Amino acid sequence: MKHLFSWSVFDRFSDFPGEGDLQHRLSAFGLDGFELFTLFEKVDPYYAVPEVVSVHLPYSLDWHSAWEGRRYDGENDDPRYFSFGRTREDMVANLRHGIDCASVLHPAYGVLHAGNTDMRQVLCRKHESDDLAIISDFAEMVNRVVAGYPGGEPPFRLSFENLWWEGLKLRSPSEWRVLEDKLEFDNWGFTLDTGHMMNTCDDAFDEESAIDAVMSIIDRYPKDMKDRIRHMHLQLSTTAEYRRTFVPRRRAEGEEWEHFAHDAFERANGIDQHRPYSSRRVNEIVDAIMPDYLTHELMGFISDDKYGDLRQQRALLPRVY
Repeated sequence: MKHLFSWSVFDRFSDFPGEGDLQHRLSAFGLDGFELFTLFEKVDPYYAVPEVVSVHLPYSLDWHSAWEGRRYDGENDDPRYFSFGRTREDMVANLRHGIDCASVLHPAYGVLHAGNTDMRQVLCRKHESDDLAIISDFAEMVNRVVAGYPGGEPPFRLSFENLWWEGLKLRSPSEWRVLEDKLEFDNWGFTLDTGHMMNTCDDAFDEESAIDAVMSIIDRYPKDMKDRIRHMHLQLSTTAEYRRTFVPRRRAEGEEWEHFAHDAFERANGIDQHRPYSSRRVNEIVDAIMPDYLTHELMGFISDDKYGDLRQQRALLPRVY
């Protein structure tokens, strides 16, 4: 199992702490490389180094509304990042372009969110969308993207990540079965984000209860489903109380889109904490999956605190599996 650290094309390798070359500095943290967040732009050759092992593809907030032909009144953001595009044809072309941009790095895999954030519902406590229907539409979209590649296979493995919004949550084998039935290519798998899963659990109040909640879900996975989970994002999120006490609201008549979106992003940041683990019980989660790649995905800007969190979490896990 390789230990990776989340990085992005907005950051420079010189910002990673320590002495010596990049590989030496990574090794001092017990790391094997980076998972690099990319954009809908060609990746700078600066990042084409052996230490960049994998990529996290750009994502959109609410692609499903665009897929169904629904538009937001007042939404002016770049449609690639909000919905992959404004038409199905544009969405497919833009997502394929994002994959092409990252493929110059020859990554071992590329993470792609398989969930959706309906901005009409994001400030509500409960969402009304059908998870399996969204997963089915996601499979249709990705099939169209991949069909444009030679042999009908992507240039690298696509690894679908769970969210706590509607769509892929990885809480039930039924989600995996939809993708097994619908996807028309073989080179795909899952990235299990532990914190995102905790954000779906009403009893994840602290680290111990959050680990218990995740383990109760994983224990229900059939072997074939586990075999698809080859990558993991390791982070802690204990927001059950925050979610329970959240006061929902809908967009007010005449309210500016930017004001509503600001509140929505504030809520998302309040839910998704990306904190480091402090309990060695985190090994129970890792041992239950045994991923090929484990990415330490921690919140915050480059700082001593962030690297202190990385040291804390990395020290809980064995060097070799």
